[in-house]
Amino acid sequence: MPRPYVVTFENISVTAVQDLFQILGATGKTLRILSVSIGATDTTLPNSQMLNLRARYLPATVTNGSGGSTATPAALDPGDAAASFTAKINNTTQASTSGTAIVLGEWGVHIFSGLDYTFPRPPVIGPSESFTLELKSTVSGTVHLNGVCLVEESGG
Repeated sequence: MPRPYVVTFENISVTAVQDLFQILGATGKTLRILSVSIGATDTTLPNSQMLNLRARYLPATVTNGSGGSTATPAALDPGDAAASFTAKINNTTQASTSGTAIVLGEWGVHIFSGLDYTFPRPPVIGPSESFTLELKSTVSGTVHLNGVCLVEESGG
């Protein structure tokens, strides 16, 4: 039975292009990325601007991003064990792959409305593969963001 987990970051000051999320597949498991959301948390309005976002599937040999931190996936069912997959957040050096990356979605969203996207066909991430949600362009001014990625883990 698949187990749902949520990966989050909260009130992060974003000033550079980065992987907002990198979800890394675990040995003997498959993951499905169900949804992603990003929103501004500033109490005063940040500069009116667009966020250029892209979701990608990274197959084959993946070089993980760096410069951010590792998040602890939270189980949505209190009876579930800890997640087997690894989640990285806010890496300013972005992940790359020796294979051909597949773009799963690209969005230009206004910072005031953010992004709340449910994948109609959730991408499947296997062992040694990754999913990234990227901020593709630098923001102007000071911007703080929250993010949520809903992940389902199966197998093992």
